[in-house]
Formats: sequence, C-alpha cells, structure tokens
Amino acid sequence: LVCPDCRKQAFYRKKSVDGKKACFGSRYCTCREATPSSQRQREVGNATEVKQIIAESDTIEISYDSDRTSSAGNEASGVSGVSDMTQTGNKKVHSIKSEQKRVPKVSLEKILHSLIRGTGLATSDTIISIGEYKYKAKNLFVKFPDAEPMTKNAHRFYWGTLYNSNNDIEWLNPAECRDVGIPLGSLRDIILKKFNISDAESLEGAAIIFAGRCHWNKEKTKKTIKICDSERIFIS
Repeated sequence: LVCPDCRKQAFYRKKSVDGKKACFGSRYCTCREATPSSQRQREVGNATEVKQIIAESDTIEISYDSDRTSSAGNEASGVSGVSDMTQTGNKKVHSIKSEQKRVPKVSLEKILHSLIRGTGLATSDTIISIGEYKYKAKNLFVKFPDAEPMTKNAHRFYWGTLYNSNNDIEWLNPAECRDVGIPLGSLRDIILKKFNISDAESLEGAAIIFAGRCHWNKEKTKKTIKICDSERIFIS
C-alpha cells in the first residue's frame, strides 16, 4: 500500500464503521497533513538534526539513554585541548598539550526518526563503533524487508514500522513485509512497561528500531528477528 499522492509506503489500519472509506496510515508520508502533529514535527526536527551531524562528522556514537531530552547536541563534535603558556625569552608561547576530537552522540530515537524520514543515514558511510567493532551505518541499520538470517556474530539494528501484533502482544508484525516476525519473548513485560504500551492497537503504525539477530524458523518459511535486550530499542 502507498499514498496515492507522494507514493510513500502506507498501511491499512481498520475498516470503516460508518460506511465511508477504510482508514489507512503512514509513518513515511506527511503530504496529507494540513497541520503537522507535534509528533511529526519532532520526527522531522530530529531527522534534520541527524542529517546535519552526519554531514559534518564521519563518525558518530549511539546513545541508549531513554531520556527523551538526550540529544546529539549535547555532545557536539569539536576540538578540545588544554592551553599551556610557556616563557621563551621575552616571548610568551601558547601550546596545546592535548587535542582530541569529540565524537557526536546520537540517541536511538533520533536515529530512528532519521531512518524513517529518509535523510541519508540508511545509505551513509558514517562509521559507528559498537564495542571494539566499527560499522558503516548503511550496513548496521537494516530495514525489515532487507533482513537476512545471520551466520556471523555481527551487530545489526533492525528498523521499520509495525502493522500489528497478536492480542497478547507477544509477537510483532512489520508493515513493510509479511515474511518477518518479531517475538518479544522474555523481554515482553519490560518493553511494554518501558514504552507505556497497554494494548495491541497502540502498536499499529508504530516505528521501531532495536539491536537483534535474524534467523529462519524451523520450516525456513519465515524469518524471525530476536530482540537482543531491552536497552537497545526504541518505539515511537
């Protein structure tokens, strides 16, 4: 399903209750909003900020701070050093004892909004360190339709939007594809509490990003993506 105007991806929400057209939604399209919601404005603002950061820096770090006030702006790139004044004859000479370029930190929320809004991060060569390993953004962030079962022990963050979940919210279904499922497993209660999720309907159309591992099911007919932990995840 796509928006008939901008052709961005959309999803079916529910049937009409008064005989009118069925209800559809989209996290990728804003052309039908006369007045953008506060959430849309936040997403666009975050995406614009990330676009500026990756234009100015070839390396970023991911912040997993769940505080929504955390931002890349708190760790802007720059050069820091300690100035030391020495006396050489009758002249005073300034020298820099140490010089270190700080790496911008970007919250997982802002990364998700940047990916959803298509501001270049998904295809970027920006380097992101995960522990002792370094990844290019275009390899680290994988959209649900592009998920492939992994044989190597590499880090991946999977992202996209949700079509729905089962009634007990134990299993999430991506909107972008039908051959991928996301079991919450033992992390269910922690994740639902973290993001104040009370019913399955509230997840319809939600955007999500998380560190995970992709595997085949036993019949190799469907791919499942296991969420690694409750820290490296954001639902918007």
